[in-house]
Amino acid sequence: MRIWIVVFLAVATLGCSPRKEPSADSAKRADALQYGRNLHSTVRIMTTDQFNQKLADGYAVYVAPDVVVTSLNWVRGAFRAKMMPVDSRATFGVYGFAAVDADAGIVALRVEKRSSTFAVVDSASGVAPDSLYSLAMDGKRCIKSEYTVDSLMRLTPAIADHGRPLFARNGNLAAIVADDGKIVASAAIAKLVSQISATHKSIYDLRLESNKVYPPASTIKGCRIVTSMGNITISLSDKTPAYRDNFIRLVCDNFYDSLLVHRVLTDFLIQMGAADSRHAKADDVVGWQGPGYTLPMAIRKDLYHCRGAVSASKLPDDRNPHNRSDGSQFFIISGRVFDATELDKLESEKHVRFTAEQRQVYTSVGGAPYLDGDYTVFGHVTAGMDVVDRIAAVPLNGDRPQTDIRIRRIELIRK
Repeated sequence: MRIWIVVFLAVATLGCSPRKEPSADSAKRADALQYGRNLHSTVRIMTTDQFNQKLADGYAVYVAPDVVVTSLNWVRGAFRAKMMPVDSRATFGVYGFAAVDADAGIVALRVEKRSSTFAVVDSASGVAPDSLYSLAMDGKRCIKSEYTVDSLMRLTPAIADHGRPLFARNGNLAAIVADDGKIVASAAIAKLVSQISATHKSIYDLRLESNKVYPPASTIKGCRIVTSMGNITISLSDKTPAYRDNFIRLVCDNFYDSLLVHRVLTDFLIQMGAADSRHAKADDVVGWQGPGYTLPMAIRKDLYHCRGAVSASKLPDDRNPHNRSDGSQFFIISGRVFDATELDKLESEKHVRFTAEQRQVYTSVGGAPYLDGDYTVFGHVTAGMDVVDRIAAVPLNGDRPQTDIRIRRIELIRK
């Protein structure tokens, strides 16, 4: 009996003693559990075109057992995508998108691999300036990187990883990195999560997702291509309305901003509009990615490849069985002057007949008559052919300029 009394008193004494503060070790263990959850909710997403050629890769974060959220614009234009956990080399499929917010620039993707670990979206609508961190793997070691954010939602240090999740100090998902290097905060992510559908659509359909109201072509006089070597002004033809309206939409979506003039053929053409040229390194092979769709050919006899013509590019025949134009890539003809004998030979080889107007233009102003009938002309340079000529004369590595020539932006010129 005396023994039980002693035990009772000992237990009572322990129960009434002041509660100890968590030790440093226990705090570290809690952090490790939190970091582990967030690390395992992070995945890499890789996109490819219809020919299974790699387009880009970035990050996404699980917000539900089978849904991840990432930046919209670098996924838009892809034909398919696959995911890879950051701590594994195994890849899994992406079924499609289950919700999208074009204004915020984020998309929720339904994925093949289900996860029991997903991020909790922070309920706060704002982002504290010193509250963000990201997690990554370096071999078998987890690396934590910390960031601050200013009033314009820009990170310090800057980060270019599209879709990378950023977490608050409490471990909740606070933001993701958008394609422009800024962040999309948790309030927009929470709104997107609330709109996730039980069904999903192909990511190919993301190319059509936009909340913008585009100006009618009747209000547009032309477009100014602002490049790092000067400005080129073009008019768009009303005779190819699908191409005209498509170009206006891409300009309004800022699709061309920061793309390269990635191909130059001396005395022939300069080419631009490839989405895979935006972040291309000097030795990267570019020119394979457009906006994720193609356009049917629209050949017209009265729109031909004279000097200054703006024409739609297309993939080689082996990758383009239906002979369609790329949705965004185009070239401008610098060309050369042809003589009558050369035109006669082209007529014989191509089984065509040049009009009197074409002959007069090709033998005086110049162009690229051998392209007629094979590519869709949809515009013409109205100012800046001197810039086209300077670009067409730059030193090349193969057919790519040795020094990058970049489209800073394309501006609409209103009537």
